[in-house]
Parts: sequence; C-alpha cells; structure tokens
Amino acid sequence: MEYLNILFLNSISSLIIILNGITFKKLLGFKHYKENFFESGLYGLILISLVTFTANFFIKISSSISLIILLLPIVFIIKEIFPYKYKIIYHSIIIGLISSFIMFFDNTNRPDAGLYHLPFINIINDSKIIIGSANLEFRYGHTSILQYLSAAFNNIVFSEKGILLPLANTFSIVVLYFLNLIKNNSGILKIIFFLFLFNILYSMNRYSGLGNDDPGHMFYYLALCNFIYYYFENSKSDLKKNVIIFSIFAYLIKPFLLLVFLFPLLMLIDKKIKLFSRLNIICFIMVLLWTIKSILISSCAFYPISVTCIKNLQWSTLNSKVSNPDRVNRTSEAWAKDWPNNKIQMSQRQYVKNFNWLLTWKDNHLKIVIKEIFPQVLLAIILLILGGNIFKENKLNRINFLLLIFTLISSLIWFLKFPIYRYGQAYIISFINILFLNLLIFDIKLHYLKKINIFKFINIILIMCFIGISLKSFSRIYKNINNKYLNFPWPKMYSYTDENYKNTNIVVNSRNGKLLYYKPYPYTLCMYSKSPCTSNVDVGEIKKNIKLGYKIYFY
Repeated sequence: MEYLNILFLNSISSLIIILNGITFKKLLGFKHYKENFFESGLYGLILISLVTFTANFFIKISSSISLIILLLPIVFIIKEIFPYKYKIIYHSIIIGLISSFIMFFDNTNRPDAGLYHLPFINIINDSKIIIGSANLEFRYGHTSILQYLSAAFNNIVFSEKGILLPLANTFSIVVLYFLNLIKNNSGILKIIFFLFLFNILYSMNRYSGLGNDDPGHMFYYLALCNFIYYYFENSKSDLKKNVIIFSIFAYLIKPFLLLVFLFPLLMLIDKKIKLFSRLNIICFIMVLLWTIKSILISSCAFYPISVTCIKNLQWSTLNSKVSNPDRVNRTSEAWAKDWPNNKIQMSQRQYVKNFNWLLTWKDNHLKIVIKEIFPQVLLAIILLILGGNIFKENKLNRINFLLLIFTLISSLIWFLKFPIYRYGQAYIISFINILFLNLLIFDIKLHYLKKINIFKFINIILIMCFIGISLKSFSRIYKNINNKYLNFPWPKMYSYTDENYKNTNIVVNSRNGKLLYYKPYPYTLCMYSKSPCTSNVDVGEIKKNIKLGYKIYFY
C-alpha cells in the first residue's frame, strides 16, 4: 500500500537527516554530538541544505549527486553511532509517523509551490545554477534554501516524490525538539518553550500551509528560544552554536527574517561568543555564497531592493519590465498592504505611502491578524494568571527588556513595510511571548487561580492540540480516501486539478530555433514539470546565452 510506502520513505529520510546532523555537530565541535537526536535532525536539515546549495553552483543535483550528498557524511560517523542504532531508528520512525500523517491527501502550498517552489526545485535537479533566472520568473529571485533541501531527495531511493518529504520532516523534527525541551526543563523555561510550540501546533500544522514562511518562523523561534535557554543555563556552551546556526538558517529560508541576527549580535556584544570561530567562519561563507547566488540569479545582492542591484551586468533585472526590482518591491508591498481590496483611485506608488493603505488594511487584513494572534494572547493571559509570582528569581533580568525592545521594533518594521501576517508571524508572536515573560518577571499580581497547577494545564493544552491536529488530519483523509488522483495519496505536486495531472508544457524557442524555456500547459502553474518553466516573461524579448556551460537569461 502507498500509505506504508510514504511512512517507510519518511522514516528513511528522517534517519538520513539525523545521521547527517550528528556528522555536522561533530564537525562543529559539539561536546555531546551523539545525543539529542531531534537536535541532530535540525542540524541534518541544515547540512543537507547547505551542501546541496553549494554543489549547485557547479553541478546539477541529479539522482547520483543526491545520493552522494545524503550518504557521504554518514560514512564518517557510522562506527561511532552503531551502539545507538536502535534509538536512532526509533526516533526516525516517530518522525516518519508524524510526517506521513500530515502529508496524506494534502496539497502543496498554494499558489507559491506551483508558481516557484516546485519549478525552482526542478531547475536545481535539471541544471546547475542558471544565471539571470529571475528574468524568467521574478519569484526565482527570492527562493529559499528549502528548495535546495527538497531537491536533495530526488533520487533512485525516494523518486521525484522525495522532494515532498523534507517539509513534513522539518515540521515533525521541530515539534519533537520543542517537546523534548519542555520535557527536560521546568519553571519559566518550560512555559516559554510551550508558548512557542503552541503557536507552531495551532498555526503551522497543515502540510499545504508550510511553504517557505512557516519553516522560517520555526527556525526564528528556535534561535530565540536557544538564546533564552543559553542565558538561563549559560553553562551549556553548545546552545551558543544553536543560536548562530538557527539564525543563519532562518535568514536563508526567509530573508525578511533578517532581524533574527539581533540574537547572535547581542551575544557578540555581550562577549558570549567569539567573532572568529569555526562556526562563524562557516556561517559567514554561507551568507556570502547566498549573496553571490542572489547576484547571479537576479543581479541584486538582496532582490528586490534595487540599491543592491548591479546595473551593468548582462543579466540585470533592472532591464526587465516583469522582474524589475522597483516594480516587484512596489507591487509586493502594495499587495501586503491589501491592494486587492483597495477602492481608492490611486497608483500603487501612492497607495503604499503616507498610510493611504491603512483604512483598507484595517477593514480587511487586520481581522486576519487578530484572528491569528487571539489564541496566543488568550493563552499568555491565562498562563500569567496561573503563574502569578511563582518565579521570584529570574536569571533573564539582564536581557529580557532588550528582547522586548528587539521584538517590538521587528513587529513595527513588519507593520510599516509588509503587514501581511504570514510575513511577520515570528516577530508578532515573539513580541507577545516576550511581553508575557516580562510581565511574569515584574511579578504582575494576577494569580487568582493558584489552586490550578500551571504545568498540568500546559500538558492538557498540548494534548488538546495533538487531538485537534489528529482529528483534522483524519477528517482530511476520510474526505479524500476515495479520490484516486495521480500519485494518490501523496500531496499534489503536478497540478491543483482534482486528478493531479501533469503539465506537458509548451516549448518556447529562441529566434534561432533553440529551446529558450517552457510555458506551462495545459494548466496555468508550472508546478513540478519540465524546466525552466515560466508563464511570467516579456515574450519575444528575453534571450539566452551559454558561457562555460552556464545558461544566462537576459533582456
């Protein structure tokens, strides 16, 4: 049965991810690199992503290259982890079960997966880096490191459906990592970790909703929680590495989360970390390579910010009407400020200025923001009431106010620039949780329900969350169990039609009759189909050149 196949492949992918993570932790000098398999899972996701990304500068991520990327790091630790084999297999099966459960009969992220997530993964599998690919589709200019992670799982073991596994594995590993933190801590740390896990369980439990945004928010939470954890238990020096590497990965997933670097920066100012260390050098190189990648793809160091673009590059997006960074930046900001519901007769340029957008946004998207944050605010208030003054001594007094200021400023920047909830969720939820932390520290006298054990309450809420997710998943499975679409019951990756039919695509040739690109057909989104695929170019104006084996698209 295909259900068992999905479970088996999810468990195998989880096993590979954990083993890669153990290798990476050993490389980074972790004292206990063979412990905490869920933390190893996080590091495995990061290592596979970074290696795949680096390799794609020079080669396409074919089936054979994928296997080398996934299996080669394991060779270096196979003898060391052999005594732990049963524990690792057990953890892999648990991750595989959760991952499979959220995947059955779901969709990929709409519409972004069809527009650029899946098409870009296909490009990575079919070709080494394509210079100027943002000229084909402007969204290729702000792809995520997660697309490289997914591309690494397209091989003879997993088939092309393997690209669907890493997102589900990411959710499962993050959830189990937080559960492990809650289990192994007490007092205020347990409560803070619980608050962040609650938001993940409540708001990020759909496979079709994960995309690039949710994993980015998850790693932002991981960086912040490890930052808090370190200052509470600063004898655990490996936590410093977590803050740095999780911050970098959150940024590589979603560059809008750039302010996550405030956490390692504060540690650097506080002389908790050294500027020059093996980890910092690795992270600097990866950010540098990511910036070079962005320049090669879009001509901009930070697309679509035009001041970071190099105008005299042949493939400069400044020469494109569709992918021009000024246009993309303005349009993206306007849509984030609820431009589709605007009833005022003015241009997008006027709309985004001087708070002309505020009334429209208030009447529409503000309701979504309130709906999304209400459970978090309500839960924080209840915990504040239950917690009262039980935390008289707190080791976070030195930095809690700085965290509150940082998260407040981050939320304000989000509101002023891109006030769509899915962009700023990490900032908003972090501000709410850190505000709660400060109120506990300042001993707000709201402990009217002292007879109720706060930690029992936390366990009850967690159980309710998992029951809710389970019922939701069972409902989805029950509704679709007779819907025999292509690749049933995997998430749909070929089209959003009921049958999940594949696009055959139309070949668009250059004037000399050579393949230029593919246009999606008969369905409007490229999804996972022949690459490079786009429906968003200046037809007849784009050109392709090949130098040193690299494809270059330009206007």
